[in-house]
Amino acid sequence: MRVSTLIAGGGLAGLACARELAGASRPYLLVEKEKDPGGLCRTVRSRGFTFDYTGHFLHFKDPLLREKVMGLTGGLLRERGRHAAIYSEGCYSEYPYQENNAGLPPASLRENVLGILEAELHRRRTSPPSPPSAHFQDWCLRSFGPGISKRFMFPYNRKLWKFPLDRLTTHWMGRFVPKPHLGKVLEGALRKEASASGYNATFLYPDEGGISILPRALASGLPNLWRGIGLRSLDLERRRALLTSGLEVGFDALVSSLPLPALVGLAKGVTGGLRKAVTALKATSIYNINLGLRTRQPIPYSWVYFPGNEFLFHRAGSVSACVPTVAPRGKSSLYVEFSYRGTRPDPVRLGRHALAKLRDLGWIRGEKDVETRVDLDLPGAYVIYDARRDDVVGSLLSFLREKGVECVGRYGRWEYGSMESAIAQGIGAAQGILRKG
Repeated sequence: MRVSTLIAGGGLAGLACARELAGASRPYLLVEKEKDPGGLCRTVRSRGFTFDYTGHFLHFKDPLLREKVMGLTGGLLRERGRHAAIYSEGCYSEYPYQENNAGLPPASLRENVLGILEAELHRRRTSPPSPPSAHFQDWCLRSFGPGISKRFMFPYNRKLWKFPLDRLTTHWMGRFVPKPHLGKVLEGALRKEASASGYNATFLYPDEGGISILPRALASGLPNLWRGIGLRSLDLERRRALLTSGLEVGFDALVSSLPLPALVGLAKGVTGGLRKAVTALKATSIYNINLGLRTRQPIPYSWVYFPGNEFLFHRAGSVSACVPTVAPRGKSSLYVEFSYRGTRPDPVRLGRHALAKLRDLGWIRGEKDVETRVDLDLPGAYVIYDARRDDVVGSLLSFLREKGVECVGRYGRWEYGSMESAIAQGIGAAQGILRKG
């Protein structure tokens, strides 16, 4: 069997690519190893509660893409407001921490605010400007000073990444780490109120069905979508793929959203140097415990960051705080996220810790409040940007393009991406194929 375009992986990027090709009447075959497409953009239901594979809140920078997705989902996506916070030193402060210090102990507030002011004055007085920071740890000190760095930036990011911050580059940050205006820092030291700073102050989410309505909408009506079938091996020179069904498929172009290391592992024809280089790619995994509660909404926060060492989890929150319909009437939900590298931690231990800490925080009274629990494991959830990542990924993507392979999506390009970027990359890959004729 031979196809013009083979699409490996039915996540958002692969589905968007297939939909664009189908709209142009260009032949393709999309294979997805799971029964349901969507990749990690999936939803699980338990006893009337809706849980996603961690926080899948949809944000758009591109208004045209937003309009396209809104139309595709039939108006089911509704705009929501974020209420995020940080829990540290026994109190809650508004997100982002570097902009909202009201309510912290006076000594902490003073050191934090003076530190960021001094860092900004130093930056303005330095002539010529200092070269860009080589790593995240230095960037934090230069940007925020010692107070904010030691109280939040360092402990939180060490807990999340499980990787030395002086080896973590700044190339992943983009819009994900807001650097506030000094006026907002001063305002946030004087009064405590919810902030609209950052890229995710509002987001799109449906009343029913969870985030899985997005991949379902992308997949709706698509021909040539083979579920439960993935790639077993790939011959780059012959441009042939062996599927897990045993069928061999030839292709002119391959669009892959498979994790880059996995794709290289399946491929014949990758040079020894590149095959060795891919072993340097790293990622941090997430173990997500979701709780359906018998009780009414316990907290007002969409999510809360926990930099303190007394908490093993780095983030916890409640989707039902901003989308009440994810829980049955009169009930609510919570989620707790633990990061790890290497072997998955013991779920029993994590669950006991989560329940104990949530009780200490006053979010639950005890285990009797929990009606259902759903654990979701996300291996390799966050790509680590160390000194080698950019060169290795760049070399691999260039090599694969020469062989007719275009990699798309968060894991296909081994990047810290978003749902929007995955959809945009899938569309972009299809348009590139269409331009070639």
